[in-house]
Amino acid sequence: MGKLGVSLYPEKTAYEADVAYLERAKEYGFTRLFINLLLFGEPDPTHIERIKKTTIKAHGLGFETILDVNPRTFEVLGIKPQDLGYFEDWKIAGIRLDMGFTGKEEALLTKNEYGFLIEINMSNDNHYLDLIMDHHPRRSHLIGSHNFFPQAYTGLEEAYFLACSKKFQAYQLRTAAFVTSQQAEIGPWPLQEGLCTLETHRRLPLAIQVAHMKSLEAVDDIIIGNAYASDAELKQAASAFHAAVTPIGILPANDLTELEEKIILRSCILIEAIIPVI
Repeated sequence: MGKLGVSLYPEKTAYEADVAYLERAKEYGFTRLFINLLLFGEPDPTHIERIKKTTIKAHGLGFETILDVNPRTFEVLGIKPQDLGYFEDWKIAGIRLDMGFTGKEEALLTKNEYGFLIEINMSNDNHYLDLIMDHHPRRSHLIGSHNFFPQAYTGLEEAYFLACSKKFQAYQLRTAAFVTSQQAEIGPWPLQEGLCTLETHRRLPLAIQVAHMKSLEAVDDIIIGNAYASDAELKQAASAFHAAVTPIGILPANDLTELEEKIILRSCILIEAIIPVI
């Protein structure tokens, strides 16, 4: 069984609100956390300490935290990619390389002495993963996750998503993808039209996205890309994710008779994970 995750953007939120969100997510069985550390401006020690405070708190709550970084992140922090000791006391599980290197560097990073996971971008149907494998990484510390896409009509098509995921499954690597809350409004960019991996998910209820992602069997972990999802969404997403049988969504016709509606409802196993789409 994979993990359910949430995302936080500490540069745009209050620490207390982030902690409250994590505590609610924990109640519903969420155990993974994505935090954006793509630092585009000048170094801000206060901002960095704020993120560190959040990752330490998340660890205490039982979350596995992955920091999203790129070459600019290392430049701003004044360190090199191999200097992962900088994060030793952040209580994180690993880092996600938003932009990759040549393959050799990623393989070497998986052998870091701190046990950090190295997560790479899955949304590329090319030979990037093969290049890393050519340099014999420590597979237990190499994982992947798809991108999320904030603008409508820029998300992945299902066939492309499956093709990219298959490459990682062939190497038996742990994987993840993003779904989007319909209530949340916080993400890394000013544009907010959802933060999902699959374009077909952009306007769907969160629980239906989770159920569909689960049914595709293409990734292990599912992460809500934007913050903050509502309590109802967290509960429904968790029900869909942990359901023994993959739940379905029901789209009733507008002209159903009362009898037809009763027949449909009686034909379904009425559990919380079966979410009517109204």
